[in-house]
Amino acid sequence: MISADLRHRLSRLTLRIRKRGTGVSAGERRSIRRGQSQEFADHRPYVHGDDLRHLDWHLAGRLDSLWVKLFEEESDRVVQMLVDSSASMEGAKLNYATEVAEALTWVALGGTDRVLVAGLSDRLAPFAPPRRGRRHAAELFATLNSIHPGGGSAPETALAMMPRQRGAGLAVLITDLFYPQGPQRALRELAARHNEVLVIHVLAPEDLRPDLDGDCVLVDAETGEELPITVDEEMLDVVEHTVRQWADEMASTCRKNGANYVRAITTESIQDFVLRTLRREGWVD
Repeated sequence: MISADLRHRLSRLTLRIRKRGTGVSAGERRSIRRGQSQEFADHRPYVHGDDLRHLDWHLAGRLDSLWVKLFEEESDRVVQMLVDSSASMEGAKLNYATEVAEALTWVALGGTDRVLVAGLSDRLAPFAPPRRGRRHAAELFATLNSIHPGGGSAPETALAMMPRQRGAGLAVLITDLFYPQGPQRALRELAARHNEVLVIHVLAPEDLRPDLDGDCVLVDAETGEELPITVDEEMLDVVEHTVRQWADEMASTCRKNGANYVRAITTESIQDFVLRTLRREGWVD
């Protein structure tokens, strides 16, 4: 669990959602609906029955006709913290993903957003429905810390089991993107649910350059498939180049499918990732 000191530092931040959408109750986010907030949006001609408090008397004096002020309605959103719980995440990557999710959950709960958390593999487990307010942080953190790695990487299957949320929101998918079929279907499903999507791509140093030497047998963590190889420095150079190239391709794939992309290496502290990297990328302020 993230430290009390980090929670204190995060308490001063807000989670930015860049797109407007429609929430389900009064909140802090700008909505596409016209409503009762104090942020002016437009005018329209007065019709019988309109609230006289919204008349623009200055405009009426200039135009000699009655006009009503329209305002942006402020709406809350559902922030979905979706953690890849497939077998390939076991170890440092899942620990890192969980702490990032905790940090962003704490930030989001500081406003009026509702936050849900879920583990995604080829099934949906665990799942905690949306909660609002930091008084619910402990139960959401408990759900995050109950995520155990296992199963295959098929997030679209897990998402099909997840209840749809009313209104628009932000879906934060924290994953190593080791999806045999690619992330496209999952990203399209999240976007189809009226979410802005942020993919946090978590990689460990051993993903980039495995700590191997000599004759080895590689075992796929999800399928159990074995591959005998002989490892030397030349091969490790090829592996690192290939993985970095693949990661760049994943970034491009995410963006082509309407998702935002940020890369995280598990050697970067959670504090630096949230307070520097995500702030630099414009997701927290």
